[in-house]
Amino acid sequence: MHGLLRNIPNALYWGLPDYMRHQNVPARSWQQNAVRKDTSAGAVLNALETAYKCAVIAEHGKASDDDLTALAGYAEMVLEDHELENNPWNVLIAGVEIPAVLSAISSNNAKVRQLMSSAALLLNKSADLLFDNEGVIKARYFPKYAAIVATWTRCFRALRSKQVNLKLKKRFVTTYEWSVRQLLLCSTGRRSVTTLSADGEIKLAKPFVALMLELGGDISDKRLANRLGFTQQKISKQLPDHYLPDATLHSSDSGVTVMRTGWGQKRREVYLRVDRHDLYIDVASGGRLLFQGNIRSELIIDGVTMPPLGSWEEVCWESDDDADYLELEIRYSAGWKIQKHLLLTKDDKLLLTGDVVLNKDDRAQIQLKQKIQCADGIKFFPAEEHSEGFVWSDNPEAMLIPLALSEWRTAIRNGKLDSEDGLIHYHLQADQASGLYAPLLFVLNGKSGLKEYTWRQLTIAEQLDIQPDDVASGYRIQIGKKQWLLYRSLTEFGNRTVLGQNYSSEFAFGEFREDGTVYEYVEIE
Repeated sequence: MHGLLRNIPNALYWGLPDYMRHQNVPARSWQQNAVRKDTSAGAVLNALETAYKCAVIAEHGKASDDDLTALAGYAEMVLEDHELENNPWNVLIAGVEIPAVLSAISSNNAKVRQLMSSAALLLNKSADLLFDNEGVIKARYFPKYAAIVATWTRCFRALRSKQVNLKLKKRFVTTYEWSVRQLLLCSTGRRSVTTLSADGEIKLAKPFVALMLELGGDISDKRLANRLGFTQQKISKQLPDHYLPDATLHSSDSGVTVMRTGWGQKRREVYLRVDRHDLYIDVASGGRLLFQGNIRSELIIDGVTMPPLGSWEEVCWESDDDADYLELEIRYSAGWKIQKHLLLTKDDKLLLTGDVVLNKDDRAQIQLKQKIQCADGIKFFPAEEHSEGFVWSDNPEAMLIPLALSEWRTAIRNGKLDSEDGLIHYHLQADQASGLYAPLLFVLNGKSGLKEYTWRQLTIAEQLDIQPDDVASGYRIQIGKKQWLLYRSLTEFGNRTVLGQNYSSEFAFGEFREDGTVYEYVEIE
C-alpha cells in the first residue's frame, strides 16, 4: 500500500483539516502515545504514518516483528476506546488501514492477522452505519466526510491492485461509487469541500479526486470534476449543465442538503446540515462565501427561554427548475414549535428563510432571536433610515430585507435587524399571540441596492374578515422591475385572499406576471 506514497507523499493527509495536517507542537511517537493511552485523532494519525514508514523499511530490510506487534497492539487499544458510531475516522484507521499496511509487511504476524480478520467487516459496517443509500454521509459525521472517503479510497485502491485481501460487500462498493459523486456535489468550487463546522473548508487534492474518479467515478462525475477545476483536461467549450449531474443534493436520511442555482461560475449555493437541534449553514454567491455557522433560533415565551425538546425533523422538500424548498420543524415545551423554511430561487438570486412559531392552544408574548455569522472578510452594514442591510466584501455582495419589519426604522416597534462582531441579529416580537412569522430575504446580488426596491406587509382576508398576523401573513416585494408575493398560513388552512390572489395552502412564493397573476415558484398545500 505504501507505493501510493512514493508518487503522492501527501496521500495520508487527504481530507484532513489543517489542525491535523499542520500541528503546532511536535507530535509524540506512537510508543509515547501508547504509554499515555492517547487515542486521539492526532495520535492515530501518527501511528498511521509510522505504519507506512515500517513498510518502507521492510522494502530495504526486515522490519522488526516486535515493532509490528506493538503497533498492532496500539491499533487494538484505539478500537477498545472508540466505537465506529462515535469516532469513525479513528476506528477505520486503526481497524482497517493500519492492519492492511502491516499485513503487507508480515501477513503471518498473529496480532496483525487478528485485526485483519475483522477489517472487511468494519469497512462494510461503515457504509451501512455512516451513509445513506446514495453515498451521502450522515450529518453527525459530515465534518469528516472527505477524511473518511479518503481512507476508503486508499484501502479500495490496495484491494483493486491486490495488495490486500478484503471481502467487501456489493453495498460497500455501491456506496463508495455514490460517495464520489456526492463529495463532488459538496465541493465549493474552490477545489475544497465544506465541512459545515468550525473546521471550515478542506482542500481536496487533485490526485485524491483523480483516484476517486478512477476507482468509482462515471463519465458524469469526470465532467463535473473538470467543471470544478479538479482535472488537468482543458475543454475549449463548457459543457451544458444537462451533461453534468444535477446541482442539487438532498438526503432526508442523512440530514444534508445542497441547494444550487446551477453549475455556472456565478451560481448561488446553500449548504445545510441538520444535526439534532443544530442547523449549520454556508451561503455562497458567485464563489464567495458570505455566511456560515449555526443558525439555530432562540425562542422566548413570556420572558422564559425555551429549550428544544427534540431534534429537527423534515416536513417538506421540493426541487424543480424554479426553486429548491426545504421545511423543518422542532418542538418545544407547552405546545410550542418552530417551523423553519429555506427557499432558493434558481433565476432571481433570492434566498428566503423564515421561522414560523406556532401554538394551537396558547397565547403569549413571543420573542424570536436569530443570529447569522458573516464569513471571513464579510461585513454587514444596516441602512441608516431603513430597516434593510447590505453585505460587503471589497465590493457589495448582497442585501438583507427583514420582511416582517417596517421599511422605515422610525416606524419599527416589533424587532430589529443589526449586527455586532460579525454576527447579524434578527429579532422579532409579538404580544399575546399564538404564532409569529419571521421571514428574511437574502438578495444575493451586489447590485441590488442600486435598484429601486421596497416591500410591505399585505392585508389578508377570509370571508371578508381581516385576519391578524398570527393567523396568516403576506408580503409584496419589489426589486427593480420584478415583484414577488409571499404568503404563509399560521393556522389551519382556509380560503384566504391576499392582493387579489386566493390561497387555501400553507405557503406560497411566486413572481407577479405583467397581467397581475402570480407564477408560483413554490406552493405547499
